[in-house]
Amino acid sequence: MTKSILLASAALLAFPAVAQAQARVVEDATAADSTQLALDRLVISAGAEKIAIDTPQAVTALDQDDIDQIQATTIGDMLEGIPGVSIQGGASALGQGFNIRGLGTGLADSDSRILMTVDGVTKFFEQYRMGAFFSEPELYKRVEVLRGPASSTLYGAGALAGVVNFTTKDASDFLKDGDRLAVRLKAGTETNAESHVLSGIVAVAPVAGVELLGSYNSRRSDHYEDGHGDEVIPSNAVSDSWLVKARVTIGGNRKHAIWASYQDWISDSTQIYDQAEAFGTTPVRRKVHDKTAVIGYENDFNGSDLFNVEAQASYADSNIHQTETSFLGALEYSEFSYATKQAKFQNRSKFDLGGDWSTFLFLGAQWSDQARRNPRKSLTGVITPGGPTHPEGDMTKYGVFAQAEIVWSDKLTIIPGVRVDWTDLKPGDTLVGGLPVTIPGARRVKDSGVSPKIAASYALTDWFSLFGSVAHTVRMPVLDELYSRTNATATNVSLNLKPEESDNYEAGFSLSFDGLASSRDKLRFKATAFQNDVKNLITRGTATSSYFVNVGESRFKGIEVEAEYGAGGFFARGNLSIIDGKNRLSDTYLNTIPANEYRLTLGYADPVTGLSGGWTGEFSEKQDKVSSIALATPGYAVQNLFLAFKPRIGAAEGFEFRVGVDNVFDRYFQRHLSSLPAEGRTFKVSVANTF
Repeated sequence: MTKSILLASAALLAFPAVAQAQARVVEDATAADSTQLALDRLVISAGAEKIAIDTPQAVTALDQDDIDQIQATTIGDMLEGIPGVSIQGGASALGQGFNIRGLGTGLADSDSRILMTVDGVTKFFEQYRMGAFFSEPELYKRVEVLRGPASSTLYGAGALAGVVNFTTKDASDFLKDGDRLAVRLKAGTETNAESHVLSGIVAVAPVAGVELLGSYNSRRSDHYEDGHGDEVIPSNAVSDSWLVKARVTIGGNRKHAIWASYQDWISDSTQIYDQAEAFGTTPVRRKVHDKTAVIGYENDFNGSDLFNVEAQASYADSNIHQTETSFLGALEYSEFSYATKQAKFQNRSKFDLGGDWSTFLFLGAQWSDQARRNPRKSLTGVITPGGPTHPEGDMTKYGVFAQAEIVWSDKLTIIPGVRVDWTDLKPGDTLVGGLPVTIPGARRVKDSGVSPKIAASYALTDWFSLFGSVAHTVRMPVLDELYSRTNATATNVSLNLKPEESDNYEAGFSLSFDGLASSRDKLRFKATAFQNDVKNLITRGTATSSYFVNVGESRFKGIEVEAEYGAGGFFARGNLSIIDGKNRLSDTYLNTIPANEYRLTLGYADPVTGLSGGWTGEFSEKQDKVSSIALATPGYAVQNLFLAFKPRIGAAEGFEFRVGVDNVFDRYFQRHLSSLPAEGRTFKVSVANTF
């Protein structure tokens, strides 16, 4: 009897707390906007902060929930659903290159037409039959893709295709309500490739104004099976990665701080030699070690209009140690590396011009020094300092830029900008007749380029806006393009290469409705048409020419559309990308143009229970606009399902449960620019807890 009374009393005492928690959740859910859309997200990489639908260029931002929902195995999995973005080459973590609007690939799957940055550090790697970017999806909380050459102004010469900015996780993402310590653990698995990922994060705020984060991730994935049930090789992924990050706030002002991070990614396994195009089945052992260290300083001078400074210095090194390559000759090992030191400075000022006019002015400078190395050690101990198709050398870049954002009321924004860049490339050594000598026929090469642009957007009404831009962008040749040759003694280096020049035109419109069919629904729509004329395109030469040559003029044009609708917990979003590309002199199709693609997602998210789920359809037309019918691919339609549960109250609060089914009907298909068929049906499950 006494025990029953005690239990009843405890229940009565607990009930008000539970009821209060439930009421709080319902109140928060009611007060919160449950129809937040991606086109309403702030874009932090396009000058002054603005939401994506208001930028006068095509920008897509993925947040933490998007990244978690994808449950990506590779970086390519994260980016594949963005309009205008495609993955070219192999499917493994070492074989992926990136393509934006038909540009972004050269000899293999990597070049400098797309700028990839991690916490502001430019990443670059180029190796014959290898991919371009090595990293772990679990490290990032945000990805922004700025499509088109207009991005070059703030980020660097040569972004003919666009810029992809990755932002790593911060301690503040996990420390809530004054917490001093937070821990997040995550485990995930995928049935098709029998893969799993384990992730751990510790966030600490030991004293006021200091935040520390440590993260470790382990990923193991075997080769997957396609829709026919055949094993796809190479598609395995084996990696370990970790991140440490610190931020120290000065004087209690969060916008006056010093921060630093170090990221490390290692993969060590037997791979197929040709990761880019998956030709043959010759195995090779590769240990890939990619690391990025950066220290930054920011100061808004207590809200000053004239000074808002951001500065950083960094070191990045991508190194591949390759062994078990007897088919390439009597080698003990060979290494392929890029070590890059960088620094950049930027200041933002704001000027009140009177009336409803104001201006943001961005002034900045960048510097980088890159060493490309390829030591190869023979079985007799002789080290050759550079291979013909991976020549050694050093490249120094300098750049200065200015960009203004002139704003009138909430209606008109005009963004003029200009960037001036200089490059200084020096050839490295090779081995001829057993002696180290400078690459035959090579010499120091200097180039410069000016890249101006102007963009504008105008809101004709509260719901209808027009935007457009014109940008001229110059991409100077890189080390690989200047100094590669067919053999150790040949002098067919490409010293007379001209810089590539792009003239890009974009125009579009956006629609933004609130309360269209109900008091709380939202509709967003943005359409962009573009034409990118590129002259002096750099491509592979013939057996009798220089290794790389300039070829005529090419035109890339297309349309991109993004649309979203949200009402209560229901949401729908879709996008399409239609791209065409030709060599204008020969009137032939370019082989780097993806198929026309369409995506549609329908779903529901309940903010009270934390339950959400939906369906995504991926549709592609056939692509037969190619130089050879052998390169054509058929169209396809693929269905995917996703479900997430994030309890708001109770013992499971803080957990995240996710389930996904990709390629529900086990369809066999191959994305046009990929050299391998896509994954067949696979079930994905992940569980995470933050406490």
